Amino acid sequence: MLETRILENEVRSISAKNVEIRMDENHIYICGSLPIRSLSSPITDRKGKKFREQVSPRAFKIALMSNKAHGYKTKFLKNHNYKLEFEYEKLEFDEVNERELRFLFTLPKSQLNLELLEDVSEDNASFSFGFVCGNERRALSKEKGIDHIRIIDSFKELKEISILDKFTLPAYEKAKGFKSYDYQSAEKKAEKLVLNKNRESLCE
Repeated sequence: MLETRILENEVRSISAKNVEIRMDENHIYICGSLPIRSLSSPITDRKGKKFREQVSPRAFKIALMSNKAHGYKTKFLKNHNYKLEFEYEKLEFDEVNERELRFLFTLPKSQLNLELLEDVSEDNASFSFGFVCGNERRALSKEKGIDHIRIIDSFKELKEISILDKFTLPAYEKAKGFKSYDYQSAEKKAEKLVLNKNRESLCE
């Protein structure tokens, strides 16, 4: 379920249809994105107040770059379960038009990874991220029933990215501009990865 409390560690779910999974003989490629500037669905804090949330440009990218610089390998999990951790070789990412953070995980085609993906498909999966908030601020909301807008300017930690099953309630179900079908078809991208080894094309 969607985490609705403001805690030290928080998670947010992203709507479905931003997932692409492709395989070749030796690798699995999982491509997705996280929304920037888009307002979340209403979230309830510990005091029962409702707010919407928005991630500022570069917050995701800087957090992932910081992880890399400090030798922390951002975890790739299933359903935020640290016992269900994917093995992966490479994580590539880039921010596009201050609207989305696109990323590509390259995984070995191992038995563990295949088993974790058994009940996951592009039609029923979605993405989520686990984080510790850094700098944040509040903006007034004119929407009835919404106390404020929480704007996350930075993450203290971006701990993990998870791929979720169809039963997880999305927080950013109305987000626009981060769905994967607005760039090259997945088949062409996967073919380019396999034949040309040009993985960065997925993030451009």
